[in-house]
Amino acid sequence: MNHETGGRFIKGGEDSLFWHLVPDTPKVKKIKSLHGREYEYAEHIGIAEYSIARYFYEADRKIKDKDAVSALKNIIKNGNKNISFFKEGLEKEIVKNLIELLDEKPVTHHELKLVIDSVLEIIGNRSWMEDEKAYLKWVAYVMDFFTEEENEEYETSIKKLAAKLGLSGKHADLILLKGDEEDYFEFVEGYGDENERDEGGERGEGEELTEEEMIAEMESKFLSMGDPEKFDFLLKNGHEFYELLGLYISELSEKGEFGKIQELYSKLTEKYDDFIYLYVFMGATYLEMDPGFAKSYFEQALRTLDKLNDLSDSTRERLKTSFLNLINKIN
Repeated sequence: MNHETGGRFIKGGEDSLFWHLVPDTPKVKKIKSLHGREYEYAEHIGIAEYSIARYFYEADRKIKDKDAVSALKNIIKNGNKNISFFKEGLEKEIVKNLIELLDEKPVTHHELKLVIDSVLEIIGNRSWMEDEKAYLKWVAYVMDFFTEEENEEYETSIKKLAAKLGLSGKHADLILLKGDEEDYFEFVEGYGDENERDEGGERGEGEELTEEEMIAEMESKFLSMGDPEKFDFLLKNGHEFYELLGLYISELSEKGEFGKIQELYSKLTEKYDDFIYLYVFMGATYLEMDPGFAKSYFEQALRTLDKLNDLSDSTRERLKTSFLNLINKIN
């Protein structure tokens, strides 16, 4: 290991967090955030979160989210100092576990800072839950520290919170990491059905079944396509088959191919300026990793409502309320 790390020199005989890092490189220094690259640093983010969850659950149930924030900031600020500098408790728990991982999978000072920033962002993303221990409870639940009874209690509390905020059960599942990203779009699922009823009344049972079969067949064909074929198909047909567009964007997100998502978005918005589903899909994609970016897409969806002349007043108001609720929760 290089004893000169992060611009600081560690004296021989001492042990510090930064001593276990490798030197920064020009390429690494260009990384501004881990958005879209979380999978590359999953173990480092995970060990920091595991340390917090373990300390909260096994050592001190009285700490709050702000204590975790304070510990992380102090660690990255004073990581050049001997580990004895850090307080017994949460700070030392995080530092020791990070060192153990860094000895096997070292990163640079800049990368470690980005890892800490990511955890801080995850904590901040739960500040809307109106609980001083919102993150601590969530991470203890996710890291599987809770007993079966505690899991049930926590899940019940999240479902009650979701109901209070006007969110669906699927949204509650997303908070609990049980759902799929597409579930964020639940509030617009009724748009197409209601709009069709406004225009032509209820469908007959046989006709509805035929449409379902057609959709199922198209979905089957789409899933069998290669990635370039899917991309080209959606450029031509994404506005009509918006469900498949949402599925494809979710696939790209899971693979970290955000550049391709943005390319598809740019090309589709050149063709359509009222593609409300696309804005919702984009907002949901970035909701966890970049809430501010996600908010801009939901705001665009809200503005697009005024361009959709075929909406009934009731549908327009319902969607407007849903978008405003989402936007306000991100604030």
